[in-house]
Amino acid sequence: MTEGMHTSEDNHYHDGLPQNTDGAETAQADLDFDDDSRYDFTQAMPVVQAPIGRRAVTKRRLKKARTVTVAVISAALLIVATLGATIVPWRGADVQGSAVFAAQVSRTQQQSYCPQRMALADTASYGDSAFQVSEGNITSQALVAAAGSVESAALVNLAGTQSTPLQSASQQAQGDGSLSVASASMNSNSLVVSAKLADSSDGTGMFGSVASWATQGDLSGLSATQCVAAATQQRFVVPSTQTGWTQQLVIANPGSTAAAVSLTAWGTSQQGALSLATAATVTVQAQSETTVNLSAAANAQRGLVVDVDSHTVPVAAVVRSVSMDGLNPNGSDYVTASAAASTTQVMPTVASLGTVTVALFSMDDAMVDVSWLTKSGRTQAQQVKVYSQQVTLVDLGAVPDGAYALEATSDSAITAQAIGTRDGGKQSDFAVSGSQESARVFGIALPGNLTATLVLSNSSDADITTALTGYDASGKKVGTTTMKVTAGGAAVLDPAKLGTGAAMVVVSDSDAASSAGQAAGAADTTGTADEAGTTDATEATDKAETGLHVAASVSQSDVSAASLQGIAVIEGASLDAATSLVTASRDQRIIS
Repeated sequence: MTEGMHTSEDNHYHDGLPQNTDGAETAQADLDFDDDSRYDFTQAMPVVQAPIGRRAVTKRRLKKARTVTVAVISAALLIVATLGATIVPWRGADVQGSAVFAAQVSRTQQQSYCPQRMALADTASYGDSAFQVSEGNITSQALVAAAGSVESAALVNLAGTQSTPLQSASQQAQGDGSLSVASASMNSNSLVVSAKLADSSDGTGMFGSVASWATQGDLSGLSATQCVAAATQQRFVVPSTQTGWTQQLVIANPGSTAAAVSLTAWGTSQQGALSLATAATVTVQAQSETTVNLSAAANAQRGLVVDVDSHTVPVAAVVRSVSMDGLNPNGSDYVTASAAASTTQVMPTVASLGTVTVALFSMDDAMVDVSWLTKSGRTQAQQVKVYSQQVTLVDLGAVPDGAYALEATSDSAITAQAIGTRDGGKQSDFAVSGSQESARVFGIALPGNLTATLVLSNSSDADITTALTGYDASGKKVGTTTMKVTAGGAAVLDPAKLGTGAAMVVVSDSDAASSAGQAAGAADTTGTADEAGTTDATEATDKAETGLHVAASVSQSDVSAASLQGIAVIEGASLDAATSLVTASRDQRIIS
């Protein structure tokens, strides 16, 4: 064995020679509160760790307020021009006249991107017709909903030229308990659901999903994903780029100005960032999409991590992942951005996913414990060493009976993803269960006659009591129930048990919602902060934290009737109050 090559341990794999990283101290980028376009992308979206040069942050640190210094730049420049003064950074001690203020800012506009149906990377016809690729009889459907205090919501195309308003089944006054909904075929265009909220509170927001399926052709099986929000930084954990796999990164820009997007990738073959074979910077024009072939950019990797950084405006993105074994379809699925790198990652469902492989990544060396979440609590699956800046694959084999979700914990911030596979001989399918942030309230939609196993998991150390409400495809409430989720465990439910035709479910952590309400009532959310820039509103956020995760493992009736393998995962979308604690300081020291 070549000197320096890592050996395979505990069913995880490393290829190539490890390369040392410089370990230089880095700083977390400040939040940018400028509105870069007429859009406000606020649907809960994992904010991932940025490329090398920025440290990963934990979930709790991401929720903490960040202090920004505000100065009247135009007035300062006028003074400089008049008096010939010099502006220099202040490095002294505290100065009288400085003040810090804090305010809880509500976000009342939201947008979410629903990608077009699954597609092959190359559909050109070559050679004998018996050996040509075919997308077959693929069909797709989207179902989106708005819940709570929503003034208006619509499903529109990227160009903004076609719009379908979301409507309530009862068309009664707000507060009757129904949802505003819309459905559409996704065969020709990606769509954006846009909503204006009357207020920002838990349970108010929007959610949606897309599913595409086929019983013939190279896309036989089922693919599905939740609609996603836009962000300036996203991290994707992508399956193999080896022969037989295609990975299409689709970047959408619903904004009114062009976006410059940079890509950074890490793989299984080495430590450190890969040298991409294609351009590492992509321009996405306003109100349009651009596709990047990751299989060509970073070929021959058994697993890939890709950071997508937009330098100008937020963008939405998904990866269309397709696998073929010669002429045999091996499945397809969407990959969405992972949760922020942290010391605890939850893959919210592996129910019905056959055999499972977990992909792990960290910017630092880490020891990772991977555990099954069962009805009775955590059960350790494996412990594995993850080397810095190199993707590690962990083969967990068949999902044990009674195991419904996965949890990975580490001494360093990590990113994780699970891939489940069901083998059907000449046709197989796979499903991706990415890591998910916890939330107090989730909404999940099930389009296209999907059969689902709803999985509720709990990454906290205390039991959770949840309230579930089911709705049909028209938005009408069909039933409610409550479920207890054991600490470090998971519970499952057939949505059909909530009521006939249940196609959407809203799940809330009753304990966290009660705690949040009590804390918010006691908190002073506006006013002067202390020297550290904190207020009681920050403590209110802490008290409202939860370990709840929601997702569904799904199948489709037409695919099942054709005796084909068809599995996919739809994650719940957070309906937590869309607010941020913003602190600002007026500092006279900025001018010398």
